[in-house]
Amino acid sequence: MFWLQLFRLIVLVWATFCAIVLLGLGGHTLSAVGDLRLPTFAWAGLAVATAVLAFISLPIMVVVDFLRTGAFTSLIVVELAWLSFIGVLFLATGASASENAADYWVNCQSWTPAFARNLCSEVSAAAAFGFLGWLPLWAYTITLLVVLIIYASRGQYIWRSFVKDAAFKTVAPDTAAAPGVPAYGTEAKPYEAAALNPGQVPYAYPPPTTNSPPQTAYGVPAGAPPAQSPYPQV
Repeated sequence: MFWLQLFRLIVLVWATFCAIVLLGLGGHTLSAVGDLRLPTFAWAGLAVATAVLAFISLPIMVVVDFLRTGAFTSLIVVELAWLSFIGVLFLATGASASENAADYWVNCQSWTPAFARNLCSEVSAAAAFGFLGWLPLWAYTITLLVVLIIYASRGQYIWRSFVKDAAFKTVAPDTAAAPGVPAYGTEAKPYEAAALNPGQVPYAYPPPTTNSPPQTAYGVPAGAPPAQSPYPQV
């Protein structure tokens, strides 16, 4: 499915971009909190961890899928497990940052110096990119899971296949019969055969090819000489 491959590429590239943004926001917050007397931002460390894992794994999955076929990083079952885990990390980062944003948003304008106010405002950005990274990842994994369930119901188990493989094609059953042998359930009915062959009567024996002479009452052909009696005539 070409649309699924395109969807996968867009989601992985977008999630990588969100990871870069979270890495910058979380790293900047952690470096600033060490020098200033600011409340501890719990989301910053989680954002850095999420960004590092996503930034290392997601581009590798894209590049390896382009360069070769058969890598374990491109297996559907591996993608489902790993991308779901990365999505959970993005969701946790966004939820943690939004919780801090709800606590500190009103007080951001009263923070001093201006550098601290900027850090306070960055919490909302971290919350937004956390959710923006989570939604596409789970949308892709749920879509892929639904496609797998649909094909499994048709008898195609492609969990250990690859998204770019041709395994997403529907396999039609082999109904070809041997030459001269009608397939099961496709026997032609008598009147259908007669319609195809107008000169043939349904279930009629073929006409005789030789003409036999007419028989008499005693089984002797007409015109044959009379049979000789074995007894003497008087």
